[in-house]
Amino acid sequence: MLSTKALRKGAFVTVSPRHDIFDYIAAPIFVLEVNKGGQPVYAAINTHALEISGRPASDYIGKTALDVYPDSYGRTAYAHHCFVIKNGQRAIYELDLPMAGKICSLRTQLNPQLGPNGQVERVYALSVDVTAEKNARESKVEFDTLSSEMEQFVALAAHDLRAPMRNVAILTDLLREGFQDHGDGKLELLDLIDKIAVKSMDLISDVLCHVEIKSTQADETVFSFPALCHQICDTLDPKGLHVYDSSLSTIRADRTVMMIALRNLIENAIKHGGRKPLAIDIQVATGMPGMIEVTLTDDGKGFSDAALKIMNGGQFRADSGYGLFGVKRLISARGGTLIARNTPDQTGAVVRFSLPGTLLGVASPPDLLTMQSDDLQSPSAA
Repeated sequence: MLSTKALRKGAFVTVSPRHDIFDYIAAPIFVLEVNKGGQPVYAAINTHALEISGRPASDYIGKTALDVYPDSYGRTAYAHHCFVIKNGQRAIYELDLPMAGKICSLRTQLNPQLGPNGQVERVYALSVDVTAEKNARESKVEFDTLSSEMEQFVALAAHDLRAPMRNVAILTDLLREGFQDHGDGKLELLDLIDKIAVKSMDLISDVLCHVEIKSTQADETVFSFPALCHQICDTLDPKGLHVYDSSLSTIRADRTVMMIALRNLIENAIKHGGRKPLAIDIQVATGMPGMIEVTLTDDGKGFSDAALKIMNGGQFRADSGYGLFGVKRLISARGGTLIARNTPDQTGAVVRFSLPGTLLGVASPPDLLTMQSDDLQSPSAA
């Protein structure tokens, strides 16, 4: 029978030989144990977790996350479980999981229990639904992007207005030269025009100064690039109709911005690719200093002329698609660039964009299950 634990001076101590007490806690709780093959399997799960998942306990007990959840959901959860089993360290992670017919974002804390030999015997886990928090983060990114775009517009407008107002002041001075005052108030009008011009230039300078010193703070975390790509692809293509490949890399960047950009570009490729299966390749590399560069290639029918114009610097048009315009706006607001083109033989499309970030390393396929400790302990939204 499993034991429940209490935290005392940083160590877990046994307080009861029963684990069904977890059913009285109104939060998802589960327990993992290491089977004979060294794999973390579900040994217990409380009633609240079963109610949220809409599944019976028999779907969990004795199985790994790979068995319980499909595709990247299971792979990512299993990787976190393996990390704690291997390193004996507490970990906190966020993951989107299918629960009762919908996708919920859960933040889970894994607490390992060590045996007499120092090896992890079991892991106690507590999950919290952070779906609303994740949606709020995405909304904040979109708001910050719109705010940044508005500030850029104001800066451009202010810059364009400063020169004409300066010319008004110059013309006023020219009119004063040789001007004869006949006492009809025209000289006072010239003085008034000059004061308005000077005051306007001062206000414009204040606006430009405000825009220059204000910047949006990036929320950078360390995360697995292929794990993010697989989660997006599995969500957009649940039936697995297309083929995907991605760099086996760990990066430090704004995960939410990266997710929104990739999700829109991959969705656009699937929607307009014009063929099944579609081959989509997503690679990340080091770009200019302080930047990473992502290249997305597909073998579909390519971009329309309208889409290419908006992606490569044109103004928004109804026939170009708001999604592509939004992606370009998002990347530009973060100081990145985006270019798109069709292949010369019109057998596909290539999109390359850059964002602030660092390429930390390239992992071999087996390392995907263990990842890096910084990745597992840095909260991230899927």
